[in-house]
Amino acid sequence: MSGGSAEQRFYDAVARWNVDTGYGLGDMIHAACQALIDGLDSPSLRELAGASVKDSSHDLHELAVRSLEELDIPHPGTIPRGFAVAAGGGVVRRPGLDKLRLEVVPVDAEAGGGFQVQVYVNDVEITTAGAGMGMDPYDALVPTNRLVASSQPGRVPIARCTCGVYGCGSTDVNITRDGELVHWDWLLEVPMSRGVTFVAVEYDAEVTRLAADHSWETPERTAGRLVLRDVDRDQLSAYGLRPTWVANDYRDHEMFRVALQIDGDYQVFVDTPWRGRGPEELAREVCEKLTTPPHKWRATWHAIKPALTGPPQIARRSWSWKRASF
Repeated sequence: MSGGSAEQRFYDAVARWNVDTGYGLGDMIHAACQALIDGLDSPSLRELAGASVKDSSHDLHELAVRSLEELDIPHPGTIPRGFAVAAGGGVVRRPGLDKLRLEVVPVDAEAGGGFQVQVYVNDVEITTAGAGMGMDPYDALVPTNRLVASSQPGRVPIARCTCGVYGCGSTDVNITRDGELVHWDWLLEVPMSRGVTFVAVEYDAEVTRLAADHSWETPERTAGRLVLRDVDRDQLSAYGLRPTWVANDYRDHEMFRVALQIDGDYQVFVDTPWRGRGPEELAREVCEKLTTPPHKWRATWHAIKPALTGPPQIARRSWSWKRASF
């Protein structure tokens, strides 16, 4: 999904080349050849186009730098977010020519199940091209919609490894509102060679539509969304607790579980039976329960740090220890 000016395409190839490992060297030399075909010309660019991957990396790096300077192309890493290399050199604000589409789809059982937010740019699905799998809707949309663009740039995870773990593989995007435009600039495992820019009105409409669409939700996911949205986080914080995930107990789908964490020390699990109720009623009971002091809960705990052999200070006699196999 490369695009833009001939200068931008050459810049992208130079930026992708890793001088230390050699990754992208052949593509960079090929890009120099293509730049000549596209109408760019300079003494160093001609020399670079005739170079070999067997040549000295130091010499090739000097040629690439001189080529950029002779063509008035910025050095990699110096272009401001939301800008691109202009035809003729220099930089120009990216126009809003890209289109965004978002979709929540199931994850295959072989990949762990659940759901993912797939991102389409100009009708090409890009989470697969990045880290491999879209983020879970809870991580992107609940309790706040992290895709909303503001004037303050925000870094948002957009894709995770196909094993389901963000951090094992990761694609992030810097989202910036720039007047009537919204810019996305990629980080980590980038799915395409350029940043993308959307018309803000169209972008806002699509992000709002996704957040309001709950048609994909199972009862478990609806209950989870309502709990994550409505739980009194300030009340939990007073006891050093913060919610980390919500789901049915994988061993007993008739039991809905809220996982809470105390720093990096303990996990605390509070279970609530479904008893044939709908997700709205269940979520209300869960949120009401979590507004009461922890000593009134029937909870289980697990020490994250092996050195912690005793329960957390807030634990009561009604709490029980939980093995790490969850």
